[in-house]
Formats: sequence, structure tokens, C-alpha cells
Amino acid sequence: MSQPDQSALKARNILIAMFSLLCILDVALVSIAQDRWAIGRILLTAVVMYFVIQGQKWAKWLLVGICSLLVPLLIALVFALSSKLSTLLMVGSLIMAVLSTLIVIYMVTSKDLNRYFSHKRRAHS
Repeated sequence: MSQPDQSALKARNILIAMFSLLCILDVALVSIAQDRWAIGRILLTAVVMYFVIQGQKWAKWLLVGICSLLVPLLIALVFALSSKLSTLLMVGSLIMAVLSTLIVIYMVTSKDLNRYFSHKRRAHS
């Protein structure tokens, strides 16, 4: 079984780093907001990311969908509740929206990442 090339592995590592940063920020904001129900959403998204890294197409598109929905929801939350949210929660939510956008763009456009996913799918076949 061959290994993916270095650029494909680097692309995977960049995705993992962006996703890890998103999760860390999400956990921090959930802790500040004391929204314990959001922990389930974070865990579900982490499980989906595991399957993305395993090369599962359905998981890739599910994660793209989750991140794509997260962007308008976070922006709407900031605008709708701006008077009730702390500055830290508003800025954190906007940073999460930007990071989610970057993750979606990267997952859809990175040729190296798609080559990594193709390699993982061939390895599992």
C-alpha cells in the first residue's frame, strides 16, 4: 500500500489544524455561554471530521454542509442578539464564521486535499 505524497499529507494537516482551532474556539465559547447542549453538536461534528479524514465522501459533504450552515447562523446570532451578547462572544462567533468559511473553501478547492481523500478511499477499497 502506497503512502500519500507530502503535499497531500500537508493538506490533510492544514485541514486538521483549522478544524482543531474551530473546535477549541467553539468549546471556549460554549463554556463562556454555558450552553451545555452545544457539546453534543461539537462531538457530532468531531465524529464527522474523523470520517472526513478517513476519506469518506459522505462525511466530507456533510461537514461542508455543517460549516456552510454555521456561517449564516453565527452571523444572524450576532446581529439578532448583539445587545445581549458579550463582546467576546460576538467576536468569537464572527471568527468562527470566518474559519468555517475557510474550511469549506479549502475542502472544496484544495487539489492536494482531494488527492489525499482519493488515496484514503483507494486504501479502504
